[in-house]
Amino acid sequence: MHNPQLCMISAMSPAVPVEIVRADAVRLLLGTIFSACGAAACLLWLPRARRQGSSLLYFGLAALMYGVRLIATTATMAYLIPQHTGLLLRLDWFITSFIVLPFILFFVETVTPQWKRAAGWIVAVTLVLQIFILTARLLNLRRDLADAANSLMVLGLMPLLLVMLFLPRRKANRELWIVRTGVIVFAAFAAYTNAVDVRLIAGNSKLEFAGFAFFLGCLGYVAASQTLRSEERLISISKELEIARRIQTGLLPGDDVHVAELEIAARYVPATSVAGDFYDFLIKDGRELGVLVADVSGHGVPAALSASMVKIAIRSQAGQADLPAQVLTGLNSILYGNMQGQFVTAGYLFLNVGKRELAYAGAGHPPLLVWRAGERRVESIEENGLFLGAFPECQYATVKSSFSPGDRCLLYTDGILEAPNPAGEEFGAARLQEFLAVNAALPARDFCDAVVQHVAEWCDRSGKREPHDDLTVVMVEFKAH
Repeated sequence: MHNPQLCMISAMSPAVPVEIVRADAVRLLLGTIFSACGAAACLLWLPRARRQGSSLLYFGLAALMYGVRLIATTATMAYLIPQHTGLLLRLDWFITSFIVLPFILFFVETVTPQWKRAAGWIVAVTLVLQIFILTARLLNLRRDLADAANSLMVLGLMPLLLVMLFLPRRKANRELWIVRTGVIVFAAFAAYTNAVDVRLIAGNSKLEFAGFAFFLGCLGYVAASQTLRSEERLISISKELEIARRIQTGLLPGDDVHVAELEIAARYVPATSVAGDFYDFLIKDGRELGVLVADVSGHGVPAALSASMVKIAIRSQAGQADLPAQVLTGLNSILYGNMQGQFVTAGYLFLNVGKRELAYAGAGHPPLLVWRAGERRVESIEENGLFLGAFPECQYATVKSSFSPGDRCLLYTDGILEAPNPAGEEFGAARLQEFLAVNAALPARDFCDAVVQHVAEWCDRSGKREPHDDLTVVMVEFKAH
């Protein structure tokens, strides 16, 4: 694949620039098209790098390298920058040595994934040999032998590439046949060019680009088709996730939860479209309220499905809503064996307005925070058993305390406590307690909004970072008469 034209520039007689450009018109045009296509493919791949394969990148690199090489080896470039002819020659050597690598990687990524292990060895051996060949060229050590070695290597890789393409372990599809056709045409041109370069046959060694133009069109079609299919799949997944998000949001209680003498507010901020946090209310006799806040391990769809299971399970505990320990025991018995390796942390609070009493039980969950209005202090109540869904026959305990007018209870998930700032420092329990004390005068709804905003600012004041975890806060205040 080596083009010797640059080596002969110094022997050329002066020519009129228009004549030089006219002679190079086809090569310059195709080189520009190849380079533009390659650069565009690389740019299109960048925003998709995390969610798609690398076939578009390999195609772009191959096209860009070939297009630059085609332009750099024209007499026009040598005429325009005669003082850099040596640089153009070295650029030609570099691209000639390494352009085969993105081609091989493209084939393996796109049409022959079963050859991935063998392709790794082929790429490694080719890379080592080409480094030696490039070094020999740069140091002017038998440059003619280095050029011949490169051509022979290309001639050796052609049949190997054809074997990879024509002996797949799966049924050939349309894209594979298109690539096969492009490879056959380009291989014929490349084999002819390199055979002329090593003087196995006589002919014109400057026709390789014609075969590559056909080959590039085939690769571009395949790369575009696969990228389009990937985009369609992503759009479909996004639509399904949006539907799942709406369903999950519909499982959460609305703003119409009312219990006499209690002000209730909640905020739920998922880190992804769907999340593993969940909260719900059980109302008994109009003056008693049970509050569950739960956090399923993990994120995304699996956690969301498990959170939906918690919704069903908590409703089955309505008959014993005033017994927090029994509620958690009942939840655990339902969830155990159905969590597929996941588990749930949960805190359950029961408030009896008539008796001015609160009862709380936890399952591996962050402590309940209670603002004592009369004493102007924050009390942390923790009564934890094992998390839900992981062990059978778990037992939980209930802690009871008074609940006076003006007091407020705050339940939350660990997404609040573990929220990191850009330096990696977690928000922590102390900051949450301090925030509760400083903002105790805010109405419950405003407080929930404020704490979510405060944590978001703590994580990143620019607001550009996504939440690292789901956030849920529930506040219940005993309104003073």
